[in-house]
Amino acid sequence: MAVLALAAVFAALLLPARRELREEMQRTLIERAGAMLHPITLQRFDTGAPAGSPTDALRSVLQSAEQPGMLAMAVFDGDGTLVQAVPASLPFVDLPPADYLELTKLEPISRYHPEFMLHTTFGPDDTPLESTPVLEVLLPLHRAGETQLAGVVQCWLDARALAQDLDAIERRIARQTRTTLAIGLALVGLVVGLSYWRLARAQREITERNERLLRTNLELSLAAKASVLGQITSHLLHGLQAPVAGLRAVMASRGRDESSDDWQTAADYTARLQHMIQETVAMLGERDAHVSYDVSATEFAALLQERHRANAATRGVALAFSAAEHSGVLPSHRANLLALATSNLIENAMEASPRGATVAVSIGAEHDAWRVQVADTGRGLPAAVRARLFAPGQTTKTGGTGLGLAISHLIARQIGAELTLVETGAHGTRFDLTVPLGMPSDDVRAAIKP
Repeated sequence: MAVLALAAVFAALLLPARRELREEMQRTLIERAGAMLHPITLQRFDTGAPAGSPTDALRSVLQSAEQPGMLAMAVFDGDGTLVQAVPASLPFVDLPPADYLELTKLEPISRYHPEFMLHTTFGPDDTPLESTPVLEVLLPLHRAGETQLAGVVQCWLDARALAQDLDAIERRIARQTRTTLAIGLALVGLVVGLSYWRLARAQREITERNERLLRTNLELSLAAKASVLGQITSHLLHGLQAPVAGLRAVMASRGRDESSDDWQTAADYTARLQHMIQETVAMLGERDAHVSYDVSATEFAALLQERHRANAATRGVALAFSAAEHSGVLPSHRANLLALATSNLIENAMEASPRGATVAVSIGAEHDAWRVQVADTGRGLPAAVRARLFAPGQTTKTGGTGLGLAISHLIARQIGAELTLVETGAHGTRFDLTVPLGMPSDDVRAAIKP
């Protein structure tokens, strides 16, 4: 709609200019004949019968009636009275008063008649009935050096050549108008299209900024909640360290005295629980102290291998770790959280694998991100578990809480990662954790004090 409105405005400005140009060029061509005839006629008037009467001088001008293209000519005296006309049969020859007054200014008058009926003006029966273009010219006569009107010559000229010139000019102006209008409309469309494009781009930028602002606000809110939760967890874990350490000492001492494997298993679980608490406390301590360092993929793989080596040996499961070199680094606080999420996957994989099986863990680089893959050779996940994969309480293990995958999924979201189930079946299960190496929110989280 805006394009049509601008096009209408452009056309409204162009068409009047076209009309004025056409009228100016037509007027110039029409007045050209009068401008050419006037000095010639004045010269004949001055040189014709200089010693005779003024009427003889006026009649001498009629010699111009014999030149090619002259259809008729009439001569009037200084009072506007007809002196003589050629041909003599020319009827109803008179000089309109308005023309007479204009001619007193001693300027010629030219009129173009595109469809002039010859038989109505020139009278003879043998005159063609069809119309033809005719140029009427009124020439004021005066003596050299005088300003008084001495007479008037009225000429009718064949204007067919003039009509062709006017038609050619009309076609040229029409062609130029169409070209100008097309170029103008194209420019208007280009300007409007560019304006709409820039407006749409600005709107997209505003939308993206709003989305980033919403994400930042959400991350700030989550970080604040996580900070409060971290404080509570830190106090809780600090409180659990002493009881768990005491429990481990008791289980260790009873394990030496008792021959039952159950006591040894309980002692192993207690040691593992104490190790997990110590790792979590250490991670929270780094966060509280604002300690940050970079962790490479190789270092991350070594961390996971050290964390799960003992449990894998107890279960009789082999762990195969691989890490791509030059795959970038992660900030330590995100790497620690990623390790927690990955550890849950590794624990699930070891529990699902039979003795003698291998759990493969690989860390690869993909488009400025890490792709952590955990694959086992177990029996796969049941359909009921796959339907609500990351919902709490979904488990296939006796005595399991079903929180491992749910916690890993929440941790992945917290660090901007994506946890997906790639495949599961009779030949095993594979999970992928894709975490971008850089996140705009890293600086925001680092600036939040717990």
